[in-house]
Amino acid sequence: MVGLTATLAGLSIVFEITRLRLPNLNRQAIRWLSPLMKTSERQSVTGATYLIVASLIAFLAFDKPVAIAALLFISLGDPAAALVGSRMPGPRIAGKSPLGSAAFVVVGLATTSVLMAVDVVERHWAIGAGAAVAAVVELLPIPLDDNLTAPLVSGAAITLLLML
Repeated sequence: MVGLTATLAGLSIVFEITRLRLPNLNRQAIRWLSPLMKTSERQSVTGATYLIVASLIAFLAFDKPVAIAALLFISLGDPAAALVGSRMPGPRIAGKSPLGSAAFVVVGLATTSVLMAVDVVERHWAIGAGAAVAAVVELLPIPLDDNLTAPLVSGAAITLLLML
């Protein structure tokens, strides 16, 4: 698993560097990948690359169940936050909706329940707390991409809380 993830991360990084340095390649990549890309990713590293790098780091740094939970939180919670947040009126924090963050937490807790039910993670409150941590990290205006920061910070939080 780590070998495959490392290979994918390496290929993604090489692709990103190459496409961002070669305008013709970048135009082709945008044309092919535009349905999957945010407008801001057209001239910067994509969230997918940050996620695969976070996956590699998570599997190297955390126990497998913690890495799985943290990666599922961002993979499922972030799209839920975007869907809900973009459709709901109300206050914004750095352009993001607290209601979207609430959706992130709900999806994270549902994910936690499923992971506990199938014995992927132990039944411990720290896993649910990790979902809330991931949502907060996603909401905060941190300069690094949340596809990198949310799983790593939530995984670290879960790991620390499991020690209590």
